[in-house]
Amino acid sequence: MANTLKYLEEWRDLASHGNFKLAENLYYEKLFPEVISIFCEKHQSEFSEKGVLVSLLGFSPEPLILTAKAVKPAHHYILTTEIREDILDRIHNYLDNDFELVIIDSPDFQSIYKSLKEILYKVNTTNITLDITGGKKSMVASAAIFGKDYRFRITYVDFEEYIKELRKPLPGSEILNTVYNPDIDQPELFLK
Repeated sequence: MANTLKYLEEWRDLASHGNFKLAENLYYEKLFPEVISIFCEKHQSEFSEKGVLVSLLGFSPEPLILTAKAVKPAHHYILTTEIREDILDRIHNYLDNDFELVIIDSPDFQSIYKSLKEILYKVNTTNITLDITGGKKSMVASAAIFGKDYRFRITYVDFEEYIKELRKPLPGSEILNTVYNPDIDQPELFLK
């Protein structure tokens, strides 16, 4: 993949030499806006109607922001088990206040299922995308089961290239995978 991001090499150099704070500042100030633009160019056309986006939040706000920018939801709900101000600040910087934060007491099945059911009752649409990229694995498993049960489109932000020594995706290589599309992925209908 040819990556032409303007600040990529500078960011990579800072990060690989242990200047993590400078690398992080450069990433969010200069590099991430370019990443968002590339990601939206690739994926915005996949979401024609203004629907609802439900995102699971862990310790990395980037995938959540990317998905929200591509989907451009009419309503955006973010589920998390804890509030970290630094992460919320990052989200506010890119999404303003265009979301509702839902704090869950526990990442167990019942709590996730109940929270998602409450969101489902609030919205008046069947056009719901569930982004399972963030959050604890127990949250992801529970949310995915709910999403399948209620015909949500389930997405995951993945990447095409990974920088092993930095343990990070190569900026600009992020892709939005549709893990489950209720209009296509109904294997029980095709079993004979």
